[in-house]
Amino acid sequence: MWVYLNGQILKEDEARISPLDRGFTFGDGVYEVIPCYNNRLFLFEEHLKRLKASLELTFIPLTDEIKNLDKILLELQKKNKFLNQSFYIQVTRGVDEVRAHAVEKKMQPTVLVTSQELQKNPYRIDPNQEGIKVRLEEDIRWHRCDIKTIALLGNTLPINNPNKPKVDEIIFHKDGIINEGSKSNVFIFHKGKVLTPSLDQNILPGITRGYLIKEMRNNGIDVHEIEISMEKFLAAEEVWMTSSTKEVQPVSKIDEYTLPSKNLEDSIWYKVLKLI
Repeated sequence: MWVYLNGQILKEDEARISPLDRGFTFGDGVYEVIPCYNNRLFLFEEHLKRLKASLELTFIPLTDEIKNLDKILLELQKKNKFLNQSFYIQVTRGVDEVRAHAVEKKMQPTVLVTSQELQKNPYRIDPNQEGIKVRLEEDIRWHRCDIKTIALLGNTLPINNPNKPKVDEIIFHKDGIINEGSKSNVFIFHKGKVLTPSLDQNILPGITRGYLIKEMRNNGIDVHEIEISMEKFLAAEEVWMTSSTKEVQPVSKIDEYTLPSKNLEDSIWYKVLKLI
């Protein structure tokens, strides 16, 4: 595999990052994931806007690489040859001379871009298969989930807990209100309406989330961005998760609770999947 690192396209095993890079020592950086279908970047401008917002909110300078990101991605796309790819873009504050919390002088950000083959959503191949299994967890993460930071211990810790049953995704809640998944946004269908948590709730402004809200409204599907109580969530007819690499995937089981079965053609999640 080929990667981009600080101005060069290199073989993956030739890429070298300093052990004093602040991304390694502090998780001091941001990232973005951009899908590419049939050799075409999907929602690139929206992803780029969010990456720039994350950089601005973390006071990391905008580099020339980010200004020319589409060219870098297309070059990697040709090198790695997959028809469908997902690109991971990571920007850290840079490399310290000596590990220290405060940055003593201006430093050059580290820019790393990798790509991998993007597997087809299994629910496009067989939408009748059983949905994913999720677990509810108290949201212990920091209070700036609107920033797409590489410091993701709060997201990864629950799903890697060896003392809990294995699931496909974690859904976080706080004070009885549903927030989002550990790596996705959440939607429910309840009493004839599609509901999804509001961005006011300290959740990531998912690019696929925003795209689907717009497309649902354009196609006559009633969708609302509001608080979803735990009671309402567990009473939902349907629950599904969305992300840039998973698209739309239905939930079949929440902890020990199995959602009611529904005819595929009557399922709202399936109609929403076909909007992408």
